[in-house]
Formats: sequence, C-alpha cells, structure tokens
Amino acid sequence: MKEKLMVIDGNSIMNRAFFALPLLTNNEGVYTNAVYGFFNILFKFLDEDKPNYLAVAFDVHAPTFRHRMYDEYKYGRPPMAEELRPQIPLVKEILEAMNIQCIEKAGYEADDILGTLSSHFEAKGFDVTLVSGDRDMLQLASGHTTIKIPKTKGGKTEVDVYTEKDVIEKIGLTPSEFIEYKGLWGDPSDNIPGVPSIGEKTALKIIQEYKTVEAAILNWENIKPKRASENLLEYKSRAILSKKLATIVRDVPLDIETGDFEVEGMYTEEARALFEKLGFKTLLKRFKNTGIEPEGNFIELADMGQIEKELQLALTQEYIAYNLVSLDGIVYGISVYYENAEGFFVPMNNFNRDVILGLFKNFFMSQNKKISLNSKFEKVYLSKFDIEIKNVVFDCSLGGYIINASKPTYEYDSIAQDFLGESYLSEEAIFGKGKSKKTAYGVEQSVFL
Repeated sequence: MKEKLMVIDGNSIMNRAFFALPLLTNNEGVYTNAVYGFFNILFKFLDEDKPNYLAVAFDVHAPTFRHRMYDEYKYGRPPMAEELRPQIPLVKEILEAMNIQCIEKAGYEADDILGTLSSHFEAKGFDVTLVSGDRDMLQLASGHTTIKIPKTKGGKTEVDVYTEKDVIEKIGLTPSEFIEYKGLWGDPSDNIPGVPSIGEKTALKIIQEYKTVEAAILNWENIKPKRASENLLEYKSRAILSKKLATIVRDVPLDIETGDFEVEGMYTEEARALFEKLGFKTLLKRFKNTGIEPEGNFIELADMGQIEKELQLALTQEYIAYNLVSLDGIVYGISVYYENAEGFFVPMNNFNRDVILGLFKNFFMSQNKKISLNSKFEKVYLSKFDIEIKNVVFDCSLGGYIINASKPTYEYDSIAQDFLGESYLSEEAIFGKGKSKKTAYGVEQSVFL
C-alpha cells in the first residue's frame, strides 16, 4: 500500500469554518469558532483518509510575487474579520503542540505550498490529498493527487472530491487546461482580470477547442462571438498575465524533510490543555485511550445488563444529571451523569422503547436530587408512559432564563457557551434545517456522547 500525504490549506479551511459556525468564545472571551471548525474538519479527514504524513499550509500576511506582477491582484477583497484574525495563531499553536507541521513562505501563497508538496511527494511515489475550499486546486489533480473541497450545504458539511478523471468529467477540462480557462475568464474572487466579454461558458468552449491561451490567441479570427474574438486579440497580454496569476507554483524553495510530516504523537498533554482552555469538550474525546484522558467521558451502553448495572450505581448518588436526548419532540436516547463517574448514554434505536423506559421508571421516580436540561418537556413526555419525574432540584434552561430573560434561546450549546465557556455544535449545525434536516439516526451516534 502506498504511503499517503495530506496537506490542508489552513487559511481557506479556517475561513470556511469561521463563516459556517456562529461566533463562539471561551470563558475568557477568546473567539474560538474558526478554531473549533478547523479541527473538526481536520479530524474528519484524518479519520477518513488515515494519511501517514500531514502538513498545514498558511498564507503570509505580505505581498506575494503575484502582487509584483499585477498591483491589483486580490484588490477589493474585504479585509479579514477581526474576530477571525486572532484565531489563526491559536490554530498554529495547537498544531505545533500536536506535532503537526505548519508551513508558510514569504512571497508565496498557501496554494503554492500545496502545489510544491504535492509535486515533491508524488515524485517519491506517495498518494496525495489536498484539502482546500479553493477550486484553483483543481489544476493540481492528477493520477496520484486528489483534491477535497469541503462545503456547507443545508447545515451539514459535504465534500466535493476531484481526481484527474473527475475534473475532466465534471468540468470538461483537464487539470492543466483549467489554468488556461482561468487565463481567459479570470477569477473575480482574486481580481484576476481575464479578457473582457469572455465569460465562464465562452472561456470553457474556447479552451476545449484550442487547449491553451496562446493557441486561442493565434486563432482569434475563428472564435465566436465576434466581441470575444476582437477582445482576445486586443487584450492578449492580459490573458497571458491572467494565466500566470492563476498558475499555482510547484517549486517553492522549501526545506522538505519527509520525516517532519509523519503523523505521530498528536495527542500530547500540551494539546489537551489547549483544547480544555478553549472549552472544546467534544474534541477532548480524542484523547480518550491515549493515556491523556479528560474527565467526564460518556460511554454508549450496548446491552440490558449494562444498563441495569449503571442505573443501580447512579441511584447510590445524591445528585444525578440526566437528559432526554430529543429532536423535534422525538426522544432518541437518555444520558445520565454523576460526579466522579463516566456518564452513559442509552440509544433508543438499539432497544425497545417501552422496555428502556420501564428500566428508567424507578430512576425517574426516585428521591435522588436530579439536574435536568429541560424538565418541562421531559415531564410532559414521560407522563404519556405513566412516569413521574420526582425531585428535580435544578433545570439548566430555567436557570439560564432567570439569569438572563432576554436571550432568544436556552439550548444546551447556548448555556454551555454562556456559563461554562465551552463550545458545542448547535442542533442546527449537526442536523441542518429545512427540507435537508436529518433525523438523529441520520448522523453519527458519537454526536450524542
């Protein structure tokens, strides 16, 4: 099996994460949503691809060689959001703590680093995956390099995957022709000018026929429509410049030592402490079974004997926290936690609902002091099964309302953010919304743990 390298475009993925998630802060007021989203994406691709080697490339906040070629390169692009800017060094700090290689080079963009690393490691016989939100990456697809472009659709993350074959089938051009196409059409997002009156469809048609900008210029008289033909001749130097601006450099002078990119020793005590400081409780689960484990993990119970045993232990406690995990009024499971213990989650789809509720009946009706998230819903729901919840001494949603009655929501993510400084994906971020909204069974069970 070939060895695998994955390279992530750090700025691109952080930008995507920042706008995909609501603003989050930890209990010190540090913005964290882009950091949280970035590492969720990073871990997703690590789990799926299992690369042997990994690197994250970043832009340097300084002019590049493209700016020297064209003063107006990226002119007019809005400045980075002030809430995003301080999160970039945070991501770099965590990556360093996880022994993940970060690379940046003055005068070049992260795209050029991805292009250089893919070229270098392809030549060594590696399979390469490039992760970016930038479609410019399509020019790098090959028989050994795959491009993955994550995007948010309907509240969930989807990934467009492009091999060389995919680029040809989906775009209608080879990866190298994609650069030529940018030469004619340009790229508004980077303020690459292209040729006036040659839009995406016309540029695609011209390159499909003539293959290169230079060949199209030589055959300008044969190009339709007439306006495109005339402008191609008049603005031929601009077309060639646009092609150069759109071309990703593949020979950035980098000191590349293969061993520096090896994926190993990521789950360090330093990284765990940073995740904890930022309030990333769900990401802390990554440190389970690594010898650096956070407190308060949840386990999913797999059989009736386990459930009965855990309930008996819970009933020996003075205070017990619980939650009916629900979505749109449907209960999908029950979670229980008490101090100095590993909490547990019972998924309803694994068992008969009436049998599970029968087991929990004594639990709910006991005199143990209970802490709830939404006792009003729980009491109404359980009353349908002749179960009365007794001795609820604290309701988190009601507590949040009493402290601040002006908030629009008192969901778990809002409460955790406001009072604990901890970050959790919202219900909408997990399940989506509208017609594309998923049921709880449509997502990985681990979101409940």
